[in-house]
Amino acid sequence: MARSIGMAADATVFRAVITKKYKRNKEPFTTYEGPYGSAGAARARVTFWQNYLAELDDNGNVSTEQWATGHVESGTVAWNRYPR
Repeated sequence: MARSIGMAADATVFRAVITKKYKRNKEPFTTYEGPYGSAGAARARVTFWQNYLAELDDNGNVSTEQWATGHVESGTVAWNRYPR
């Protein structure tokens, strides 16, 4: 998905680091989403995946079979012209 992030060349960017576990997978895996222009936008992606994969058992507790967790990382990008 293309994004338009209008900012200074040395501006801070943010990404969502999300660890997911699906029922059909035995092991959790990590994905990265971004870059985003604000920490809030990246945090919203973490929240989305936590809510999307959350399943409650009969007692109202989150299932251990399918879940997501994550955090936000920040950094700066050094843009260079890509050779033709």
